[in-house]
Amino acid sequence: MGISACENVDNVSEAQVFRYNEDASVNTLDPAFAKSQSELWIVSQLFNGLVELDSTLAVQPALARSWELSSDGLQYRFHLRSDAVFCSEQGKVFKWLTASDVVASFQRLIDPKVASPGAWIFVDKVNGPQSFQALDDSTVQISLNRPFPAFLSLLSMSFASVLPSEWAQKDKAYLARHACGTGPFFLKRWEQEVRMVMRKNPHYFEWEGEQRLPYLEAVNVDFVKNKQTAFMQFVSGKYDFFNGLENSIKDELFDKNGQLNERYQHQFKALLTPFLNTEFIAFNFSESGSAVLKDRAFRRALSLSIDRRGLVRFLRNGVGDPGETGFVPPALRQGEPDLRDTFSMQAARKVLKSSAYRGETLQLTTTSDYLDMAIFLQKAWQDLGVIVSVQMESGAMLRQKRNQGDLQLYRGSWIADYPDAENYLSCYYGAYRFPDGPNYSQYHNPNFDALYEQISGLKYNSSMAGNRQAWIKQANEWLLQDVAVLVLYYDKSVRLMHNSILNLGNDPANRLVLKRVLKKKP
Repeated sequence: MGISACENVDNVSEAQVFRYNEDASVNTLDPAFAKSQSELWIVSQLFNGLVELDSTLAVQPALARSWELSSDGLQYRFHLRSDAVFCSEQGKVFKWLTASDVVASFQRLIDPKVASPGAWIFVDKVNGPQSFQALDDSTVQISLNRPFPAFLSLLSMSFASVLPSEWAQKDKAYLARHACGTGPFFLKRWEQEVRMVMRKNPHYFEWEGEQRLPYLEAVNVDFVKNKQTAFMQFVSGKYDFFNGLENSIKDELFDKNGQLNERYQHQFKALLTPFLNTEFIAFNFSESGSAVLKDRAFRRALSLSIDRRGLVRFLRNGVGDPGETGFVPPALRQGEPDLRDTFSMQAARKVLKSSAYRGETLQLTTTSDYLDMAIFLQKAWQDLGVIVSVQMESGAMLRQKRNQGDLQLYRGSWIADYPDAENYLSCYYGAYRFPDGPNYSQYHNPNFDALYEQISGLKYNSSMAGNRQAWIKQANEWLLQDVAVLVLYYDKSVRLMHNSILNLGNDPANRLVLKRVLKKKP
């Protein structure tokens, strides 16, 4: 069904309808359950949180116009804006925002009966529902049980979106299909697995000069599952925007330097942005893991033998940055690192001679999507003198075997849950070894743990505040020096858009911000 049907039914001017395809299913509009990129992009058009991120990932006001933090780092007080309203599915004002809406939304998020997968953003940081208080209609206070320096970044997540207090009492099935938010658009219609139409919220609180945002009249989302079909429809002009890069089309689109091929430059433009996604090869440090992988010299030899720049150039068509500077992506670090993973087969062979390796065969596990990368590494390690077999598994089976400690080396990626280096460093904190946290490698080092505890606020006093970036640098370089992980590259997100589209940018969190987007008239 095309947008013309939307135009006839909803009286939308085609000139300002933004159209894109989503090949992944959207199963819910409930912010407490929205996890996939497809769901997050839609939820972010319909709802707001207290804060949001700008293009540099700095926290900015949203529903909160300002806030204060107590000197002990335990109490946040938010002052709400007075012009935010919840918009109904008919485009009418449902009610004005008050502090009780924020409190009800956050209390719902941590309610065990709701069982939200986003409850973790609060659960170990607050002492239950009483930690959220409406001091008056425009003031919300959140009390933490321990300092957490990345707390504002957590509040920028869609999980922390604000619903009307009346809607917070509705059942999950209803909230999965309906929306009443303060965002720049409201839900007009949704034909599941076919299309969704969102219309301009006429009461949205943000202005640009004398123009109330958003500029667009509507957003039309189709759900065509075949990405190649959707790409051809984008090329033909049906869609304004295309997201992502698949192996089947990367050679068609980009040269080896990541530049859009000349044949397409007159039709559309490409936006490549560093993305908070680190691609890596992980080790198994558990008791059941291979003894040779616990030898740092051997791990160092493996690392030195990887031509990361060649990998990005030839396997990714230049879409990505070589993973030479540690597990934390550059967008979440300040300053240049003192250490760097460089490629030198000569140095690798020298280090290998002093290692514990004695010719045993290691197994590298990957999924079919990354088989070319696994073969690239297998060849590099064969040139080094290390025998590696490649095992393919489905994504679900790889994760199951990883969790059980049954893998030696395996391909992994970490996409930031929230834009703070702590989210990456937590993957190697000893107390978070799986199943107690995201440390699937079972890595443990007391020196690294001490740094992490300062960075995360587990050990905190007010005099520490100015040292956090220095500790992040030290912790990242510790993992680099100890070769706790083989970082391959830092990913980039790829956005293609027709030349008529203005003000559609991107950021390292890969958000879809449409409130300032315009379509240029032919």
